[in-house]
Amino acid sequence: MKTKKIIAALFAALVLFSLASCASRPRVRVVELENKGTLQNIRTPAWVNDYIEHGVSRVQDRSEYRNRYVIIGEESGVNRQFVLAWADNFSAQQRIANMLRTTIASEYQARVQGMAQTSGGAGTASGEYRQEIDSIVNTIVAVSYSGAQRDADWWSLRRRYDPDERNVFSDEYTAYVLYTIPKAEMNRQVAYALETAVRADSALYDITIEMARQILQNGLANWGN
Repeated sequence: MKTKKIIAALFAALVLFSLASCASRPRVRVVELENKGTLQNIRTPAWVNDYIEHGVSRVQDRSEYRNRYVIIGEESGVNRQFVLAWADNFSAQQRIANMLRTTIASEYQARVQGMAQTSGGAGTASGEYRQEIDSIVNTIVAVSYSGAQRDADWWSLRRRYDPDERNVFSDEYTAYVLYTIPKAEMNRQVAYALETAVRADSALYDITIEMARQILQNGLANWGN
């Protein structure tokens, strides 16, 4: 009984400490000082708000991008010229490569695990094919994919401050660049890259060809997530 009381007392003390810590933390607030549309009285585009609040997947779900994949670049800094220069020079290729690396690698893992469970070797499947999966994925992301076009860009200056100490703040510029690429065109390129990246005698050949076929039919399911 004493042990239970001690544990309960410790738990209560930890809760009070946590609440006190949260109460003592500065309540940082953010306010937008200006943006690309300030001088022309243009409202922030919906895609920017969707991206900031929910991520690129919410932008991808917008009706105007139903037949296109969305690529968004973002950069922040205290120097406006630096941030805007970055936006001017942004290339979608690296972001496409990152998205494909995540999407293709996760799809391989799921399929290899499924294959291993069928044969009763789920525990060793991931390690057994890891090197070959990495090699195929590296080949795919190294391809220079065509068709991406710059649709829009935006920048914003925001101030972060403590409401209890208004003279304590930090200002930061953030630039956003929106590229899109037709889904059908991208699907064809990725499917071809998969087919040519795998050897005919590879244990992953059937899985890879099936992945390529499904990408042609249904697209890249996890794109942007």
